[in-house]
Amino acid sequence: MASLELRGLRKRFDGAEIIRDVDLDIADGEFCVFVGPSGCGKSTLLRLVAGLESVSGGSIRIGGEDMTAKAPRERGIAMVFQSYALYPHMTVRENIAFGLQAKRSERAAVEEKLQEVARILELTPLLDRLPKQLSGGQRQRVAIGRAIIRAPQVFLFDEPLSNLDASLRGQMRIEIARLHQSLKTTMIYVTHDQVEAMTLADRIVVLNAGRVEQVGSPLELYRHPRNLFVAGFIGATRMNFFAVHAEESDGKTVTVALPGGASLAVPVDRASAQPGEALTLGIRPEHLRLEGEGPAISGPIEVVEELGEEQLAYLRAPDGTLLTARIPEGGRLQRGMAGRLHLPPEACHLFRVDGAALPRRG
Repeated sequence: MASLELRGLRKRFDGAEIIRDVDLDIADGEFCVFVGPSGCGKSTLLRLVAGLESVSGGSIRIGGEDMTAKAPRERGIAMVFQSYALYPHMTVRENIAFGLQAKRSERAAVEEKLQEVARILELTPLLDRLPKQLSGGQRQRVAIGRAIIRAPQVFLFDEPLSNLDASLRGQMRIEIARLHQSLKTTMIYVTHDQVEAMTLADRIVVLNAGRVEQVGSPLELYRHPRNLFVAGFIGATRMNFFAVHAEESDGKTVTVALPGGASLAVPVDRASAQPGEALTLGIRPEHLRLEGEGPAISGPIEVVEELGEEQLAYLRAPDGTLLTARIPEGGRLQRGMAGRLHLPPEACHLFRVDGAALPRRG
């Protein structure tokens, strides 16, 4: 196991800067997830750590040792890719053991490690099968087993579940989480899937255009996004945003005018706004309420998605914004009816024109 330190890391391709001055510390044994939109640089950053791409500037230290200029095989890492990359003519046993056999390790030692890895990943009954005889989830477990058997200091996962269907992804998330608890090895995981990031990570690194926007625990990013980008990116259903302006501020609350004319006093932590200042108000779909006291936004319900135990209802606000509400009990709203959504002040977020969040209380 080992910690990871990135200092001023940069990467350029044909003059375009893809990774921009990334500083990051990942603790020994931590499960860290890189997330961000397509093209944000998360896979490139992982490949820099692996040594599959050369750095344009900065340094990489693994376990306190400078690995910036070292070859991948010298870094003590193992990588699991989106594609399984299994040898089709080899059995599961041969695929997993290939790396150790290539190093001419003793046969007895290889077999002992192979059996332990197969037990951990529940692959023992499949050891003599070929990859074509396996399901997608089983093939991914073989790819993970090939990484485990090398006993690396750091595991790197590059969107390993994106080729699986929804039910298999759920199963594999559980298996990867269990694997981390068992091995206690440092793991860095790249994904675009919100559920994977929120359920697997000790900490999440949100990337945007090659820069780190925020680093924190899943709940920290969910409850206290640093800026508009993080607020809009984190969350299985995107946060609602609409334009407001400040009416007054006393350092403990900022009162804003909502679409439709109602006023809402949002609690803040030692923050203020000037009267008339343009702001963006954000609230997550699960925090909007059909019933309650205080300020609300009214409008027609344009679309309702029935999800069984809940609904996703889309209300057209007076300013034209389409608000999404997650309603816990299905069947309560219908398309075309008049809706009224209450905004609990403590669940609201405020952002300035430059995207920076006003600190929230609580």
